[in-house]
Amino acid sequence: MQAFDGPALVAADTAPVAFDALPDHYYRMVFQLPSGGMREKKVQARAGELLNVRVSEGKGPQAMNDKDFRTLRTALDREAGDAAKLAVMRTAAANAFFTTAQAGQLIDRLVYRDDKLAAVPILKDRILDKQNAWQLYQHFTYREDKMKVQEMLEH
Repeated sequence: MQAFDGPALVAADTAPVAFDALPDHYYRMVFQLPSGGMREKKVQARAGELLNVRVSEGKGPQAMNDKDFRTLRTALDREAGDAAKLAVMRTAAANAFFTTAQAGQLIDRLVYRDDKLAAVPILKDRILDKQNAWQLYQHFTYREDKMKVQEMLEH
C-alpha cells in the first residue's frame, strides 16, 4: 500500500499502514492486491480519528490461483518439446490471467530462445500487473532478446 499527498509519497508498507496525516486533508491510496491487481482510493483524514479502508478483489479478472497454476506448470512439464508446451500455454491463456511472476515461470519452462520469445505475445495481454511486466526481461539471457521483449510489451 502507498499513500500520496499530491505527487509526494508519504507512506509505503504492507497493510496495515500508519502515518501522520494532516486533518481534513485528502490522500491518494494505492493498493496492490495479492492477485497482482491494483486499486486506488481517495480518502480524507479527520482529526483524532483512525481511518479504515477496505479494498476487495472485485469482479474483474484475477490471476490464476496457486492450485490451478501448479496444475498448469505440471501439464507443461509433462509435454515433450516447446511446440507442445506453447500449445498448452495458448489454450490456458485463452481463459486465464497471470501475474508477471507467473508468466515468467511459464517462459522458464521453455528451452529455446525463439520459443521463449514466442511465449511473450501469448501471455502479454493476459498479465494483470502490467506495471511489473519489465521483470520478464530477466527470463532472457541475451540483450537482443530483452530488446525484442521490450518491443513486444510496448506494442
